[in-house]
Amino acid sequence: MAFKHLKFAQLPVSDQDRALKFYTEVLGFTVDTDAPYEEGWRWIELVVPGAQTNIVFTKAEASPGVTPGLVFRVDDVTKMHDDLIAKGVTFIQEPKQAPWQPGETFALFKDSEGNTILIGAREDQA
Repeated sequence: MAFKHLKFAQLPVSDQDRALKFYTEVLGFTVDTDAPYEEGWRWIELVVPGAQTNIVFTKAEASPGVTPGLVFRVDDVTKMHDDLIAKGVTFIQEPKQAPWQPGETFALFKDSEGNTILIGAREDQA
């Protein structure tokens, strides 16, 4: 017996509709499930294109921190950065070499809920 893959990662949000718009219209994710869950809250599960792991919105209990809530591998950080800037995404760290991994480039941006998101690419895996 072995683990197959992570089914979903939880992402805290305070406004599900605003987050849903950001993740579908800006980042291009698709909705897998959008169903009533508990009073005033829906179970929203998003499909990340090309990934096996989905994202589920959970209720934000506190202010978002600076530690990335999600880390995405991309083919080209600079191109993804430029594409997202054109869509109005606010970056808090422009693309640069990662001090923790030679040959890795990363950038950080904020989602609609204030969560910090990291995008990264390794030169040997591009």
